[in-house]
Amino acid sequence: MSEKKLISESVKLANEHLGYLHTIPEMAFDEQKTTAYIKNVCAEYPVKFIDIGMETGLVCYLDAGAGTTVALRADIDAVPTEEGCAHFCGHDAHTASLLGAMHFLCGDISALKHNVLFVFQPAEEGTRGARALLDHGLLDKVPQRPSAIFGIHNRPEEQVGDIVVHKGPLMSEKSVFRIALTGKPGHGSMPHKCIDPITAASAIIMGVRTIVSLNTDPFKPCICTVSSVHGGTTESSAPETARLTGYIRSFDSYTHAHMEERLECLARRTAEAYECGCDIEIERVVPAVDNRADMYEIALKAAEKALEMSESAFGKKGNIVDSDPCLASEDFAVYSAEIPSFLYWVGSGTPGKENAMWHDPAFRVDPHYTETAVPVLAACALI
Repeated sequence: MSEKKLISESVKLANEHLGYLHTIPEMAFDEQKTTAYIKNVCAEYPVKFIDIGMETGLVCYLDAGAGTTVALRADIDAVPTEEGCAHFCGHDAHTASLLGAMHFLCGDISALKHNVLFVFQPAEEGTRGARALLDHGLLDKVPQRPSAIFGIHNRPEEQVGDIVVHKGPLMSEKSVFRIALTGKPGHGSMPHKCIDPITAASAIIMGVRTIVSLNTDPFKPCICTVSSVHGGTTESSAPETARLTGYIRSFDSYTHAHMEERLECLARRTAEAYECGCDIEIERVVPAVDNRADMYEIALKAAEKALEMSESAFGKKGNIVDSDPCLASEDFAVYSAEIPSFLYWVGSGTPGKENAMWHDPAFRVDPHYTETAVPVLAACALI
């Protein structure tokens, strides 16, 4: 079968997988049906399953008899919603595309320059899954340690057919914080006998909003914000406690550390000014996705190969583009501490339409997305 026919068949299968996966969204670390479906599909191919000792997620290995191995990663979980969860970030399209790439790569194993490790990762939402895989010995359990890992993420701002090949920081480092304030409860009619932690929380919230504007270089993008507030249950009493949570995002490690220091100082001193106790916890969750310079040329060649392979009406060499980075975070970054890595953005926006962003209930992946995503993943094993 010709390369173009095989890629066309692979894209068709990917779309069939996507149609089913979209109907079974599952939360992080609870992707039971999704994992079972992936396993059933992978069992049709000459791959070896790797026991990673986790209840969800799946890893398998294609031995092409090559001297090197590359890893291809897709995330499999959905976005939490008030009704449960839904695929409002397109991870189902990533999974389907990797299954399509597996079909292509297994169609002519003799053409592969590398063995291939397929990583279907759980729990990207919350950015915990990649770390869990590594902690379970992912890289020690495979027949050959990968020399590189490649991943994709859809990008609604880029129109379908575009492949973003970006050198340097692409997505942000992330920390989350939790602040617990303790006051003295009492009736609201006697404020002099109470210590109201809600007032302290309000002052901290307003103070946090100044950290970026007053304490960071305006030429280095970053975010420091409170995202949830909890305190009080009645209309006429001061509660004993109030709690805040939030996050810090940046591309620059120095800026990130400085924001963490400023946040802790501001929270503790503001709480003290309002006579409240303060416990603050700051957790560094993931580093920035930083596409290394030495991986860029390889990734670019793979993108060019992908467009040559694709039969999509959108597949033109001019569709390899660059893009400004984004302050969202992706736990694909965790792999980069262990092996060279590169993350592509693959355009998922419908041309001429306002496309909803990740996590928006109106989010959709253009139906032609897999026509580019499948060849991009497959090409990484051919370069």
